[in-house]
Amino acid sequence: MQFNYYTTLILSSSILIPAIIAIFRYNQISSVYRPFIYLIWIGCLAEILGAYFAYVYQNNAAVGAIYRLCESLFLLWFFSKLGIFNNHKSLLYFLTLVFIIIWFAEVFFSKSFSNFTFYFDMAYALTIVLLSIRSVNDLLFVEKDLLRNPTFLICVGLIIFFTYQIIQRMFGLYGLKDSLDFRRNVQRILSIINCLTNLIYALAVLWMRKRQPFKFQF
Repeated sequence: MQFNYYTTLILSSSILIPAIIAIFRYNQISSVYRPFIYLIWIGCLAEILGAYFAYVYQNNAAVGAIYRLCESLFLLWFFSKLGIFNNHKSLLYFLTLVFIIIWFAEVFFSKSFSNFTFYFDMAYALTIVLLSIRSVNDLLFVEKDLLRNPTFLICVGLIIFFTYQIIQRMFGLYGLKDSLDFRRNVQRILSIINCLTNLIYALAVLWMRKRQPFKFQF
């Protein structure tokens, strides 16, 4: 595949697929999944604004940083609705506060807009991966048809995407981003993974029902 700006834009626009499906199926979806649906719609808005800022100002880092803060908080809300924090509400409040503090600290004290939420990105990506693994682990013992379980599909998508995000940030930490070709290849892989996870989310939205999903006990 020949990669350029428009190829990346098309792949990232795959978020529109689950977003459109969610619009038509919204009334049939359990309220437990609403935070994730809202996040998908916010993701669509972020993609539009990101494309605009990249075209007009040649820099959409601020849009991405704001979206990632929203993403972290909505995903915490989503896991809370699943029941992950039922017996540990204090952990939910702690993680929320930590995410917000780290994000604001990096944004206001960063000297570079190109990578100004590094520690925040690492912290929330690792947290989401661990919460997703916990959710999948619990589902393995109670769910027979995992491929039709929206929670399983969402968590698998989150694990794939955020694990790669952690690897990508680690490359930057050890100076591997200095090579232009290397950075381009990393970004290409991220674009493909992003498209893959969006298609997984689309399948998850198709299987969402009014019936309450399994509640986790953390």
